[in-house]
Amino acid sequence: MAEKIALVTAGGHISSFHAAMLAMHERLEEKAPGRFELVGAREGIAGVREGEFIPIRVEDIDPNVAGSMIGADRGIADCDSILESVKNRGIYALVMIGGDNHHKEAEKWYMAGVRAVGYPKTIDGDLSSFITLGWESAVRVGALRTREHHASAITYGRVFYVPIFGRNTDWNVCAVAMYGGADVGIPCERVYDWEYVWDKISSKLKENKENFGKEFAVVPVAEGAAIRGLNPVPGEHQSFDKHGLPKLHPEWLGLELVRLTKKMGKAAAQQVHTYDMRDSPPTETEKRVSAMAGRECMDMILGNDFGKSVVFEPDGNGFYKTSRRPMREVKVQRAVSGTGFFDYDNLRPTGGFERAYGDLFRDSLGEPPMKRDLVYRNMRKS
Repeated sequence: MAEKIALVTAGGHISSFHAAMLAMHERLEEKAPGRFELVGAREGIAGVREGEFIPIRVEDIDPNVAGSMIGADRGIADCDSILESVKNRGIYALVMIGGDNHHKEAEKWYMAGVRAVGYPKTIDGDLSSFITLGWESAVRVGALRTREHHASAITYGRVFYVPIFGRNTDWNVCAVAMYGGADVGIPCERVYDWEYVWDKISSKLKENKENFGKEFAVVPVAEGAAIRGLNPVPGEHQSFDKHGLPKLHPEWLGLELVRLTKKMGKAAAQQVHTYDMRDSPPTETEKRVSAMAGRECMDMILGNDFGKSVVFEPDGNGFYKTSRRPMREVKVQRAVSGTGFFDYDNLRPTGGFERAYGDLFRDSLGEPPMKRDLVYRNMRKS
């Protein structure tokens, strides 16, 4: 009877889970035909805890569809229940497909005796790996929406706010601002006064007026942004997940920014883009790197190299390669502050970010757009 390798999709979903699942099947067939069966923990960690595992069949996998065919949750579980479940259900090894919190869970299971490896998944792009799975496709959605919202901003002479994912780190707002052609981006790694933020937006309004004949600005905003002067989320809307993290409300953040902007005498609007960053189909680049991670996970298991997670690094030839590091290291969130990728004084990404990550985004987003490419033809000066 084939031994079981169980996948756990935990935390927020991404677009490219299924590309990894398909690549895992292919790797097992290539290197250990007939030895293993790939199964999924039904609804995430709850499935591991309750011992509920379902087959992951090749014919059921569509790598172009986002989300998880086996379900996911944001749960936690004590090591004893995990050990008992794995033993009773004949699970040879677990693959934790998760972010920082669930890498922490998988590390605890590994230390308790479970054969576990990690797949670095997070929309926020902030695990300790040069890239994380889900990030590139999410940035593409945020950047394209930011470009498109220039239509409303220009037509009506508005400041258009675009709240996006980014709880603790600024990888999303940095990339979206650069590849969306934004005027400024509002980050979350530092706290600002509203007056300071408005001063930077006002400067861009004047600049656009001088260059294109109309005041407008498009401003992506990290959902975790802390701006003094905004009203807090009403108490009845506040809640916490099982890790004790407060649920963020980018809709409220956008509404408050619109309110304050109107108080300054300027028209404003907002549209949140969060779950479409998760739910949109993966890019070809995203599928490629996800498949690479899936193969590396299987190689770790086949080589009895447990307690580690896949990481990525530049390959020196214009793309990336996989490597491995202990989960205790990969689970650590990495910040944008200190990298030089974002100018926190002027609220703008820097050329250093493009130089570091241009190879990742080039196929799906091209080069960062110039502002003149986003305005109407009659606004461009010769």
